[in-house]
Amino acid sequence: MNDLLIRTVSGIILAVVAVVAVIYLPVWTFKLLIAVLTGIGTWEVFHLLEKKYRNLFPVLSGMAGFISSLFLLFISPYLSLFSIFLYSFFIAHRKYSIESLTASVFGLVYPVFFISSLGFLLEENRYLLLVLFATVWAGDTFAYFVGKSFGRHKFAPKLSPKKTWEGAIGGFLGAVVCGTLVSFYLGIKDAVIPVTAAGILMQTGDLFESFIKRQVGEKDSSHLIPGHGGILDRIDALIFASVVFLIFYQIKSI
Repeated sequence: MNDLLIRTVSGIILAVVAVVAVIYLPVWTFKLLIAVLTGIGTWEVFHLLEKKYRNLFPVLSGMAGFISSLFLLFISPYLSLFSIFLYSFFIAHRKYSIESLTASVFGLVYPVFFISSLGFLLEENRYLLLVLFATVWAGDTFAYFVGKSFGRHKFAPKLSPKKTWEGAIGGFLGAVVCGTLVSFYLGIKDAVIPVTAAGILMQTGDLFESFIKRQVGEKDSSHLIPGHGGILDRIDALIFASVVFLIFYQIKSI
């Protein structure tokens, strides 16, 4: 079974699970699932960072990410931040290192607040997540095939050597068209702005994670998903786009 087939099959399975969860799970159950996902994502971040900063305890940090996500989703963002800083200080004081403190704070804030945004977005309107999925998945698909077929000009060679401007433009157009069509089909006619913004910033999410991996000499965040690498490799663009959606609708509700 070649890499593209493995990637396609595992991607379809994940997509079906995600859509079913969005449509059928109660809000509290979905949030709990997102907290578990956050814990795994946190473990992946610390697994990467530990290659440069030793003794960051990826498994323990993954548990801290899970708990901080629960605090964020169910209680208070300040409690979540407080727990992150306390835990990071606990890790850093053992080495008496500001680098360890910085790495630990970053390693928790990034997955906890970005991945947990999916739970808040479902609480806002669960169908917004379907629009988000359509936007990001279409963007990823168009970027891959347009880049593979027509890509000539490198987009960010140091961060992601295979990405091209042609693929980025194709991904943006695919994301906007598909995201807008799904939003209108679902009766969410004010989603054009976040869909368009997400079409741009989702690609930043991909490059952001690539930056972390390149700093420590890794290609994937882990090997949990066949053909895709780790959880963060699969959702790096999704969680940046999710934050864009969430910011738009929170501002809109003011």
